[in-house]
Amino acid sequence: MDLRAMFHIHEQGEEEELLQKDSNPNHRHRERIFRPRISLFGLNEEEVRSRYRFSTEVILELYEQIQQDIEPNCERNHAVPGMVKLLSALHYFSSASFQGTVSALSGISQPSFSRHLTQVLKAINKLTPQYIVFPSDKTAIQTIKDGFHKMSAFPNVMGSIDCTHVALSPPTEDIYRNSKNFHSLNVQMVCASDMRILNLVAGYPGSTHDSYILKHSSLHSILTSGNLPEGWLLEWLLTPIKDPKTAAQKQYNAAHKAAHSAIERTFGSLKSRFRCLDRSGGVLQYSPEKGAQIILACCILHNLAVSRNLDVEIVDDLETPPPVPPVSKEENTQAGKQTRMRVINRYFT
Repeated sequence: MDLRAMFHIHEQGEEEELLQKDSNPNHRHRERIFRPRISLFGLNEEEVRSRYRFSTEVILELYEQIQQDIEPNCERNHAVPGMVKLLSALHYFSSASFQGTVSALSGISQPSFSRHLTQVLKAINKLTPQYIVFPSDKTAIQTIKDGFHKMSAFPNVMGSIDCTHVALSPPTEDIYRNSKNFHSLNVQMVCASDMRILNLVAGYPGSTHDSYILKHSSLHSILTSGNLPEGWLLEWLLTPIKDPKTAAQKQYNAAHKAAHSAIERTFGSLKSRFRCLDRSGGVLQYSPEKGAQIILACCILHNLAVSRNLDVEIVDDLETPPPVPPVSKEENTQAGKQTRMRVINRYFT
């Protein structure tokens, strides 16, 4: 199939009806006008990457994976093609522009864009089991451990975990207001050393404490099941020493910082590629439920980009994350301190 056929590119776009007067001032008729729709034709590779954050090859690959879920199921001449829906969604994710701006640039109406975005989100999010997977077999886990050890000299790291906030248009519930006094979703992620996202929890309100999200996630059940080989997540159980005194403690802290930087780089890469997720690009003008769907879709697309070595420049105006309130004394058990001391004595002394 040639490129033009695959894209289903129409020379005309979304229908607009305008009232215009004819020669008789008492009569008016509707003239059907079609705006040109977006396509990849006419764009060089640099322009494609700049607008959509992906190469043409990867966009085509993604389109083939979700084509059956986004192509129109009718024979109407001017039905919106699946590629137009996908490109419109990618443009929104990358630019954080308002719906009206994206729809105008895409050649479709704003109501149509809203419907098609929902369709594209559903199609992309069906790929979750393929793209966001916390490993369960020893070989895959060892590969992740090797990656962290190579970058940081920290042993047995199965992932780096932390939370980040994605700003929302204020919902009616004040529970979404975070410690920096803006409304958000608090999103927990676990990543590998190469910034692949291994686990994601995207639905909690901004006021929810990070430790609560982990404790009530399926990941916590996996980690405490006893079925995984020896290993740990940073910063779950293993945290930095606040005032290191010995050479071993300082070496531990340095290795910990290097390993934990993977999740910080993941957040930076994700929000630089998809500006809709960072407050510097605006806030998600959607319900918390749809906001969580957008976050999931962007994380899937992030992993697709990582797997294809599509780097993105980290922008320098990303929002500073809200401070994390201290955990309660009940949660601050000795288990983490004991594990940390064993690690220091075994690997850093």
